[in-house]
Amino acid sequence: MKILKSITAMMLILSMNTFAVPEGAFTTLHVKAKNVDKYIEMMKENQAPFEAIGSDVAGVCVTKTGNQYPGEMFVWNAFPSVEKAMEATDLYDPMKATGQYKKMRKVKYSSTFKPLKEFKLQPAYERLWRLNLNDPMAYTQKIIELEEAIRAAGHDMNIGVFQPLGGGTEVFHVRAVSQSAGDLGKVIDEYYAGGSWAAIWNESAQYVDEIVSDTIELCQIIYTK
Repeated sequence: MKILKSITAMMLILSMNTFAVPEGAFTTLHVKAKNVDKYIEMMKENQAPFEAIGSDVAGVCVTKTGNQYPGEMFVWNAFPSVEKAMEATDLYDPMKATGQYKKMRKVKYSSTFKPLKEFKLQPAYERLWRLNLNDPMAYTQKIIELEEAIRAAGHDMNIGVFQPLGGGTEVFHVRAVSQSAGDLGKVIDEYYAGGSWAAIWNESAQYVDEIVSDTIELCQIIYTK
């Protein structure tokens, strides 16, 4: 199974020249924070690490529901390319952190992600699915169609599809972002009421082999270059 996943990932990378994949990449550092609010405030006050790795924009996502452990969250950084994102991993090693950083969180793992479609960076209330996909490109095309239909129905929603690179056991991430918890719930209500776009979401399920997890996160930007 691991070999099959590796072959699928390699085929995806080789076939990207036939799909309009946008530029840019993200890195993520997943941690268990002893005090989430204090940890975020400390990073807002000490932005030297973001400057040191050349981050364009940085932020955090805190898991609100579906937590695997207390204090579950991650720090993300946006870069103009995969090249810059991977270079950043050589500029800062979170496992060697000292001082307050070492005291305030336990590092779980890190990853790099490549967006497979255009994604408006407007973090807020986000439903995150971790998925095993059997045809990532076909799934992404369906999500592009879905996003357009949801927006046409009057909802301010951004949906992203992200492929992990060097993420260990990480799988594809799909994020549906609304600007409030109520707005996110309203879209879900419309789906169950048989909204005009619901069929597109149902059709996308043919490309999903497994839903690994389904969580709600509250995300925000804490640094801009």
